[in-house]
Amino acid sequence: MMEIIILVVLLVLVVALFLLSYFKKKKFNTELGTMRQDLKPGDKVMTDTGVVGEVVEGYTEDEYKYFVLKTGRGEHTGYFTVHANAIYYVFDKEQKPEDKKVVVVKPQQKAEVKTEEAKEEKVEEVKTEAKVETKTQPKKSTKKAEK
Repeated sequence: MMEIIILVVLLVLVVALFLLSYFKKKKFNTELGTMRQDLKPGDKVMTDTGVVGEVVEGYTEDEYKYFVLKTGRGEHTGYFTVHANAIYYVFDKEQKPEDKKVVVVKPQQKAEVKTEEAKEEKVEEVKTEAKVETKTQPKKSTKKAEK
């Protein structure tokens, strides 16, 4: 009798998890569908493969909806066409991915001098360690070689 109760409880839990997952996925897909329908030129989007770009235009061909995206900056821009289902995320107007700047840090000359001095010190340490190692290494026995 106890086994039957445990099986029923487990079955109810599995069904509940399945239904919860199903409704969550359904809600996500409806939100995604409305987001794709509301896209207009100038919107910043991300595709499901991680490409970030700006919508230039949208068109329908053979019952499928496509978008032309502009990616890159300055003279390194490119245009490509993606299916509407490839659009995964739309950035808010305040949240532009291009606002993040990449900072390139160049090493200073003082740091380079220090690294060269450190290299020279390491070379000297290695030379002194090599001398010590040659003096303290014991001779290996050759009993196996004699047999």
